[in-house]
Amino acid sequence: MKTFSTSVYEHLILPIINSVAPIKQVCWGGSIGLFVGLTPTMGIQMYIVAAIWAVCWYVFRFRFYLPVGVALVWISNPITFLPLYYIFLMIGNTFFQLMQWPIVSLDWQTFHQKFQKMSDESIWKIIEEGSHLLLIDLGLPMLVGSFFVAIPSAVIFYFATGALLTRYRKFKASQANLSYEDWCLKYETSN
Repeated sequence: MKTFSTSVYEHLILPIINSVAPIKQVCWGGSIGLFVGLTPTMGIQMYIVAAIWAVCWYVFRFRFYLPVGVALVWISNPITFLPLYYIFLMIGNTFFQLMQWPIVSLDWQTFHQKFQKMSDESIWKIIEEGSHLLLIDLGLPMLVGSFFVAIPSAVIFYFATGALLTRYRKFKASQANLSYEDWCLKYETSN
């Protein structure tokens, strides 16, 4: 059985260091994947990254390395999504409270009252009220809160990956007795 660190290494680190795409494309792919992975869209994150890739490539002629982008969405997975989504919700609620915008309080009494009120309604009204609670009352603060985590994480990832991947590739070049430029010419592809 794989340990957590082994799984992280295999699924998040190896796709980056084994890529032969230009560093800028790897950095963009990872940043976009991490950004999407840190939004409350679990279940469709890989499709979102693929759609962004298609738009970037076919509309804007901008390339990023799709395999790394798809790998990085797994930052939110069945193990990590609950704590991540809770953090997003708390940050979003704090933001809305600071802006003095009305939001649903997250205490137990409020939830109990909302669900108690829904139980007295028709099935259609229960679906309508429940959807509003999950998508608007909780979903909007969660989405907004995720941006406060996703944007800085993606920016930091871009620059950190660029620096670390450059250093790693220079090391690989020295092992192959090549200059960094010659190693790039020999091994980098223009995905």
